[in-house]
Amino acid sequence: MPIAVYQYKFSRNADAFSKRKASRDTYQALFRELRARELLFLCHRGYGELFVIPEKLPDESSVRDILQSHQLLPEASPVDCRLLIGRDAVTRFLHISVGAAGSHGGVKLMELLYSEFNRISELELSGPVLNHLFQRGIWLHEKVRQETRFFQFAVAPAAVIDELSKKILGKQKKFHLAVIGHSPSLSHLVEEMYQFGHRRMTFMGNKAEIDRDAVLKYEGAIRMASGLAELPHDADLLLVFPSETHKLSDALLKKRMRQRSGALLVFDFGGNILNIRKLNRIADLYIYSGTDIEKVIRYNEAQREDAAGEVEKWVEREIDAFYQWYNSEDRYQFAGIIGTTPRMQRIFEMISRISQTDITVLIDGESGTGKELVAKAIHKLSSRAEKPFMVINCGAIPEHLLESELFGHVRGAFTGAIAQKQGLFEAANTGTLFLDEIGELPQHLQVKLLRALQEGEIKRVGSNETIQIDVRVLAATNKNLAEMVGAQTFRSDLYYRLKVIQLTTPPLRERVPDIPLLAKHFVKKFSKKLRKDVTGITPEALEILKAYHWPGNVRELENAIEHAIALAIGSNISGQDLPKNLQNPPTTTVENGKFSGQRLTLKALEKRYILETLNACEWNYEKVCNILAIGRTTLWRKIREYALDEGRDSEKL
Repeated sequence: MPIAVYQYKFSRNADAFSKRKASRDTYQALFRELRARELLFLCHRGYGELFVIPEKLPDESSVRDILQSHQLLPEASPVDCRLLIGRDAVTRFLHISVGAAGSHGGVKLMELLYSEFNRISELELSGPVLNHLFQRGIWLHEKVRQETRFFQFAVAPAAVIDELSKKILGKQKKFHLAVIGHSPSLSHLVEEMYQFGHRRMTFMGNKAEIDRDAVLKYEGAIRMASGLAELPHDADLLLVFPSETHKLSDALLKKRMRQRSGALLVFDFGGNILNIRKLNRIADLYIYSGTDIEKVIRYNEAQREDAAGEVEKWVEREIDAFYQWYNSEDRYQFAGIIGTTPRMQRIFEMISRISQTDITVLIDGESGTGKELVAKAIHKLSSRAEKPFMVINCGAIPEHLLESELFGHVRGAFTGAIAQKQGLFEAANTGTLFLDEIGELPQHLQVKLLRALQEGEIKRVGSNETIQIDVRVLAATNKNLAEMVGAQTFRSDLYYRLKVIQLTTPPLRERVPDIPLLAKHFVKKFSKKLRKDVTGITPEALEILKAYHWPGNVRELENAIEHAIALAIGSNISGQDLPKNLQNPPTTTVENGKFSGQRLTLKALEKRYILETLNACEWNYEKVCNILAIGRTTLWRKIREYALDEGRDSEKL
């Protein structure tokens, strides 16, 4: 039971809670009071949902009381609770993140989840389980969007109105929406229309019917009178609700259509007595009742049933994959990449978002940070996963051979070209081509690469024949291409074509909590390769690894572990087994106001200071908090962030 969700339904008069968000302090209090390892709170129209990874599952009434005490649920309103645990909870989370949580408002709920998850990630409050579910949900949403018609059918009233308005009035037009009267049960329509981009609004009705807060919120105009004498002459859409004083009539609509040319779209939820059949004969006048909208929704729901069945199968497979991941040793991996820090989680999220598209990606970062692993992950999660993945290092091949390697050549194109050769672009057709060290590409080849990206066509060396290709290009560099553009050593048009999406892999010194995980992974890898019975790392050696600056990043760490396993005697790597430059790193000195030698980052210094204080106080949290002048929740978060409690039995904070 890795996850549970408490769902609360409260009465409509609690709409004030529809956008309630938990602050950082509230989240930390919930962590403490619910004894949770991870949690996420969502509040939407009439509902509250708390996703929690618990140490011990609390009862529903306790959770409700805690949420009410923090003003996350209304106290004055009756509240019904439902608890989903295990597979049901995972299903609910994935349904929301995919956008398939119910017919109405599924996409809106998905957007709310995305917004809240990004917020808690920025607060560094997200955890590995919810991170993994969120990333897989994003990936699955993109798969559904690309490969099915599931999202092509509007199944919410506001979506139907928006779709019809764009079809009738034109997609590029900035509509003027006139809202007549008021309906408490349908007031959310105005907000959703605003979210769809309808920014010009006029509110019409008597004093009791016009919500002045809404007028201010949507920057709308007010027309208040004793009755409805005429319609705004420039209004394109009418959203008509019940009104005591503002009644829509045939005469008003005919008058409006005589006053100006252009279409008028009317959505009547007010029960007005209109001769719709007769009015619809008037050119450019379109009238839909609430019943008409319901018919469209029912039709669209039926149309997407087939797609919904396919989506449900994919969700079920994702749930099985989630539990396989959760119960495996690969819980800290994403598509073959190891990482738990917020920056790595952000990269995993971006990979999930972009992998299903064919968008070009530029991956930059220092040497040895795993840029090729990121490229492989994008390919692995794409619809091209079963197609070729070709790699070329643009700096490792002589310039006179590089063009042939990329584009191929015909027989006799140059000395030694004794046969026709297929280039990597052709070999990667329908798949992915990864161009490593793209900054080393000669300028004359930059022109040919740009044409291949823009036109999807190439020419072999020595040939005038154009070959059509379907290749997704991923590129990587450890150079600053923007500076190269400024120095005119790299074409600006190619640079901007490559960096449609840019991912920056962080250096290892900025992801210290990942070092133990990476080290254990390499221990397992090289123990098998070198046929050594090494299974672990001593605390002393682990501290050396954490304190080192790692100018060579993950590649240097990998080499250091291979070195240590080759020298290790026994089942654990000791500090003496590590390379000498790790055991005796250069110290930092200041000369003429400038630093020389290795410098620790602020995070590394903070981590070392906290660990030393914990050891000095024999892990007495109260003493440590007094010395560091921080709260217990902050200490708890720092211990987990820096993995300080690895290898010891953690006490409950």
